[in-house]
Amino acid sequence: MGSDVLGVGPDVLVEEAAPGVLRCTLNRPGHANMLTRGVMESLRSSLTRAIDDDDIHVVVITGAGESFCEGVDPAEAEQFFASKQAYRQFLISVRDLYLLFGGVPKPIIAAVNGTTRMGGIELALACDLIVASSSARLGDGHPGGIGGGGVSKRLPEAIGARNARWLMYTGELVDAQRAYQLGLVQQVYPADQFAADVIALARLIADRRMGSSLARIKALTMPERPGLAELHDEIDQSIRQYFDPDVLAGFAEWQAAELP
Repeated sequence: MGSDVLGVGPDVLVEEAAPGVLRCTLNRPGHANMLTRGVMESLRSSLTRAIDDDDIHVVVITGAGESFCEGVDPAEAEQFFASKQAYRQFLISVRDLYLLFGGVPKPIIAAVNGTTRMGGIELALACDLIVASSSARLGDGHPGGIGGGGVSKRLPEAIGARNARWLMYTGELVDAQRAYQLGLVQQVYPADQFAADVIALARLIADRRMGSSLARIKALTMPERPGLAELHDEIDQSIRQYFDPDVLAGFAEWQAAELP
C-alpha cells in the first residue's frame, strides 16, 4: 500500500468494476477524502480510460468513510496558495479536470456518501447526476466565498441563482433531504444500503444497452456549460478574494482548524 500522507500513491483512488460500471472511490477517509494532486491525477486517469473502454457504460464516483470530499487538503493548500501564480495554476488544473467530465461520453454519477463541501461540491457538480446517502450533508462552504472550481457557474444551474447565493453567502451545509428538495441531488438512498442502491442505479442504466445513445443524451441535455472566458473570470475573482487580507486571515484560521 502506498503512502497517503499527501494523497500520493496507488491507493488514493480505488477502482472497482461491476458489469458495465466503474466505481471510483476516493480513498482518504482519514483526511475527509480531500483533494490533492495525486487524487486529481488518479481521477483524470480513470475517466480517460473510461472513454475508450467499451465495457464501461457508467462511472460512479464516491468516497470512503464518512465524507464524500471536503475540499483541498490543507497540507497541500499551503503550496497552492503560496502565490497568486501558484493558485492560478492549481485552479487551471481543476478547471481542465472538470471539463474532462463533460467530455466523457457516458454518465458519471456522484454518489455522495457523506459530507461534501468546497472542492467536494465542485467535484459532485461536475458529474451528470448526484445521488446522496440519507446521512449526507452538502453545501459550498468555501472559507473565502468563491472556490474557483466552477461552483459559481454550476451551482446556480443546479438549484437556481437565489438558492446558490444562499449556500455561498452562508456556507450552510444542508441535509440530504433538503438538498433533494432544492434539486441539488436527484435521489436520496438509505444510508445502510447506499452503496448497493447506487450500484443498482448504475446497473439499471448500463443494462438498458443504450450504446452510443448515452453520449447523445448527455450532449443533448447538457446545459449551456460555462465557457473558458466565464471560468477564467471565476478564477480571477477567486484569486482576488483569497489574497484579500481579511480573507487570508480567515483562511489561516480554517487551515489551523482543519489540520490534524
